[in-house]
Amino acid sequence: MSSAPGVRGALGQWRWTVLSVVACAAFLACFVRIGADWDWLVALGDHVRTTGQVPDRVPFAVADTGGWHNVPVLAELTASAMHGVGDAAPVLAHLAAVVTTLVVLAVVVRARGAGDAHAAAAVALVVLGGLASLAVVRAQSYSLVLFVLLLALVCSQARTPDRRIWWAVPLVALWGNLHGAALLGVCVLGAYLLVQRTRTHLTQSIAVGATSLLALCATPQLWHTPAYYATVFDNVSAQRAEGLWARPSLDSPFDVVMIAAALVLLVVFLRRRRAAWEYVAVLGLCVATASAARHGIWLVCVLAVLAAGRPDNGAPERADRSRHQFGSAVVVGIVAFAVALPVVLARGEAVLGQPSAVVRTVVATAGDDVVLAPTPLSETLAVEGVRLWAANPLDAFTHRDQAAYLDFLDGSAGARSAVDAVDVVVAREDSPQAALVEDDAAFSATDCGAGWTCFVRR
Repeated sequence: MSSAPGVRGALGQWRWTVLSVVACAAFLACFVRIGADWDWLVALGDHVRTTGQVPDRVPFAVADTGGWHNVPVLAELTASAMHGVGDAAPVLAHLAAVVTTLVVLAVVVRARGAGDAHAAAAVALVVLGGLASLAVVRAQSYSLVLFVLLLALVCSQARTPDRRIWWAVPLVALWGNLHGAALLGVCVLGAYLLVQRTRTHLTQSIAVGATSLLALCATPQLWHTPAYYATVFDNVSAQRAEGLWARPSLDSPFDVVMIAAALVLLVVFLRRRRAAWEYVAVLGLCVATASAARHGIWLVCVLAVLAAGRPDNGAPERADRSRHQFGSAVVVGIVAFAVALPVVLARGEAVLGQPSAVVRTVVATAGDDVVLAPTPLSETLAVEGVRLWAANPLDAFTHRDQAAYLDFLDGSAGARSAVDAVDVVVAREDSPQAALVEDDAAFSATDCGAGWTCFVRR
C-alpha cells in the first residue's frame, strides 16, 4: 500500500527531470529519421535470415568484398526483424533507446549527488550536444543504452567496489556483437580499472580487464574480430576524415552545438577535483571526438555524469528508496515514449531515409542492372534487392573502390572507375553526383521523382 505514495513522492523530486526527458523525447520525435549506416544492416540481416549463413562478403555489392569479416551479425538480424515489423519500427526502437539512455543518465547523475534541476539540465545538454546522433537512426543507435549502462556500472563501482564489476564482461560481449563503439566502452572501463581499481583490487581488475577484451571477440568471427576493427579504422573515409568519420567543424551547426554543450559540461567538471580515472576517461573521449565528431555523443554523456560531482559518501540508500527511484525512472520513460509515439506515427513516410515512391521507381528502372547511388538511398535500394556497385559498409571494400565511391559522393574526377562499372547512376538534380554524368553521352536521364534522376546507360 505504501509503494504508490512512495513513487509519487519520488516523482515529486524528479519534476524538472521528468519535464526535461519528456520535452526532449517530443522534440526528437518531430524530426528523427532513418539515416545512412542503417539499412545495410537490414539488407545483410535479410540475407542471413534467408540463407541461414553469415556471408564473408557484401552480398548486394558487385565490387570486390571477398574475405570481409562480418562481426555485427546480431545487429543485422535485429535490424532485419525490426524492418519486418514495419517502416516506423526502427525509428520507434531508436526513440525507446534514446529515452532509456536519458533516464539512466538522470538516475546516475542523481546517484552522484546532483539535484533535480542539475539532472534536468544534464539531460537537455546531452540531447543538444548529441543531436546529430540522437536524431538519426543508424548503427550507432545500438550503443546508446549499452554505453550508459556501462558508465553507470563504472560509477557505481568507483563508489563501492564489489563483485558486480563482472557484469561488465557480458555487457561488452553483447555490445561487441552490435556495434564497434564497444571499443570506446572498454576504454572507459579500462581507465577506471587501471587508474583506480588496481590500487585496491589488483588481481580482480586485471582479470576483469583481460576478460572484457576477450569478450569483444565473442562474435561469429572469433579470433578474426580484431582484423575487423583494424579494417574499420583503416578505411579511406577515416583517412580522409569524411562522412561518419568527419572531424568537428565550425561549419556544421550540429558540431557547433555539440562543442558548446561539451564545453559547458567540461567547465562544470573542472570546477572540482575529480578522481584520476575520470580525467583519463574525459581526455580519451576528447581525443576521440577530435578525430570524429560522431564520438561527441559519448563525450557529452560522460561529462554529464561526471560533472554531477561525487556521490554522498554517507549511508547507503535504503532499499525502499531505491525501489521508489527505480519506479520513478520507469514511469518517466513510459510517459516520455508515450508522448513521442503519436508524433512519429503522424509523420508517416517522413521518418524514412527516402520517399518510397522514389525507391520503387529506381527499383523498376534498374531491374537487374548494377546501380551507383549515394547513401542513404543506396542502402535502401539494397534492402529492395537492387545490385549496387558499392555502398556501406564501406570498410568491406578495397581501398581503391572505397576511394572511388567517396569521390562519387564528392562529385570528383576519381569516381570515373565507379561510373564506368555501372549501368545506372542515381543522383539528385543539380548535385555533384549528377554533374559527373549529365553531360556523358553514354547515359540518358530519366526522372525518378522527388528531385531524383536516374541516368541509364544507353
